[in-house]
Amino acid sequence: MALTSHRTRRLLLFISKPLLSALFVTALLRLIFYPSSSSKKPINPHPHLSKALILATTASSNLTWLTPSLIESTHWDTYIYNTSLTPSLLPQNSRSSPSQLTVPLNKGNEAMPYLTFLTTHYHTLPSLMFFHHDHSQAWHQPFSSSFELRHLNPLTVLRDGYVSPRCLPGCENVIELSGDVVPLEEMGTATREVQISTLLHNFWLDKNGNRQKIPEKIAAPCCAQFAVSREAVRRRSLAEWEALRDWLVQTELGSRQSGRLLEWTWHLWFGKEAVFCPEEEKCLCDVYGVGECGGEL
Repeated sequence: MALTSHRTRRLLLFISKPLLSALFVTALLRLIFYPSSSSKKPINPHPHLSKALILATTASSNLTWLTPSLIESTHWDTYIYNTSLTPSLLPQNSRSSPSQLTVPLNKGNEAMPYLTFLTTHYHTLPSLMFFHHDHSQAWHQPFSSSFELRHLNPLTVLRDGYVSPRCLPGCENVIELSGDVVPLEEMGTATREVQISTLLHNFWLDKNGNRQKIPEKIAAPCCAQFAVSREAVRRRSLAEWEALRDWLVQTELGSRQSGRLLEWTWHLWFGKEAVFCPEEEKCLCDVYGVGECGGEL
């Protein structure tokens, strides 16, 4: 009886050895090829930089493309401004959702959220900011919004101060300016060129606070989406940004007109040349790392 029991134990031990080995190998392979969720956390290639994504949205915006995994993997802090939410429309003693920031007035399209962010966070600005529309992709975007968030090169933004996500083979929206201006309250009856000149005449100042000479023509890629550095924002004082937003609130121009005036001139406020038309291949390389890119920033 004892002999039989001993043989049984030896048989079980003989059978269990390969099973234990197989289990060990399986666990090892799983650890190597299927790491735990904690080890899957995306690595931030630029941990020393803070990045803010500022979105201009409405009540009808579809933000399903802005998934938690996209935000986590791209390391953007998101600021979602809903232009349909203004203090006057909120119930008394009510606050909007933390994910839905308000604007003082629904006016100027995306310009109001952009200027609201700049004036609110001027003293605590992140290293770089991406001011963006709410859509997943539009006719003026060569790539999807998620691609832009994943591939925008922060070092290019820091180097250049202002970057358009739209890379083109040449200039578009070239607007010639005569330099003629009218009082701010008379802008509604003026031509587009005079409206632009009037806006620049009143608010486009140099580093000493003096009015700059109105350029003969301006041009930049459309359409009110851009990335800027903290230093580019602070080329202008908080008072200057507040004055620009105050004008937007007070002007009798409608949202479309006032918003377009800023859309045509954003590059000027952030210190770029009047005619800002980056070469397409270099733009694609510098901004997204697309194409045959040589050298380093």
